[in-house]
Amino acid sequence: MQIRSQKAWERILDAGTWILEHEGREALTVSEVCERAGVAPTAIYRRVDGLAGLFWAIYDRGMAKVAETYRAGLDEAAALPAGTRERVDRVVRAMGDTWENNVDFLHPIVSTTSDLALLERGARESLEFVDIVADLLPHSDPTVNRDVARMLHQECVFRSLYGSSPSAEGSWGPLP
Repeated sequence: MQIRSQKAWERILDAGTWILEHEGREALTVSEVCERAGVAPTAIYRRVDGLAGLFWAIYDRGMAKVAETYRAGLDEAAALPAGTRERVDRVVRAMGDTWENNVDFLHPIVSTTSDLALLERGARESLEFVDIVADLLPHSDPTVNRDVARMLHQECVFRSLYGSSPSAEGSWGPLP
């Protein structure tokens, strides 16, 4: 029974993630997730308290994947000699690659501006990575390193919101 329940929960999280990534947070409903996952609503309500709980379960799983990717890249950077161009390059690539490889998940997360709990948690989690990045940068002034790390992070957020280049008309368009 537990294996079947765990598989149903994974289907629920997969369905919820797909909806979030392809249709947006507004389309994420318990009934839509149940339909896509092929489960009854009780399969969700046994684990979480409704839609809010389901969203946070999807968020936690998605952000764990993002954090794992981020940490792997930053660990590679930390293994390189401090102060070298190679280390800085690897830090920047770790940030960029993490955001680019997870943009389908991150876009609806960072574009949600009406959920204060999400904004606060996202800001806190983002600043943890900003601090890790700052510690890997070569400037002797930690304030400069933190400013650079925040700027790099903000660029990644901007690109996840608007894409990586302006359209032919010169405006930043939605992601493909």
